[in-house]
Amino acid sequence: MVDQSISPDLLEILRCPYCVSGETRMPGDDPGRLELVRDGKWLYSSESGYKYPIKEGIPVMLIEEGRKWKDTPIEELPDPGLLVEPAPVSAPSLSLSSEGSGPDPKLIAAGAIAALAAVLLVVFLISRRK
Repeated sequence: MVDQSISPDLLEILRCPYCVSGETRMPGDDPGRLELVRDGKWLYSSESGYKYPIKEGIPVMLIEEGRKWKDTPIEELPDPGLLVEPAPVSAPSLSLSSEGSGPDPKLIAAGAIAALAAVLLVVFLISRRK
């Protein structure tokens, strides 16, 4: 299991991106301070209400991500999950149809033509040097 929380030093410098950027900048000398909530798995900005998940120890500090969870009460925030979700594994197909299986014949032909053109170009350049 990967530690989901972040270091106190990182927490000290992180700020809510919504609170510190452009037109949405909050007033004050140090806006956007964050606090750890939900057993250190989420960052919460009391100024904006935005909540940012910490996935595999990495805070996901995207404004869109924080906005998505704004109206979710802190006690109802889910487990943040993994940074990259694994692709679903599907069962192998038992179909004997050749449609959709194997490489595209058009791509094979295009690759063969490109390789032949490259060989001919090399032969031409070598013959011009002599």
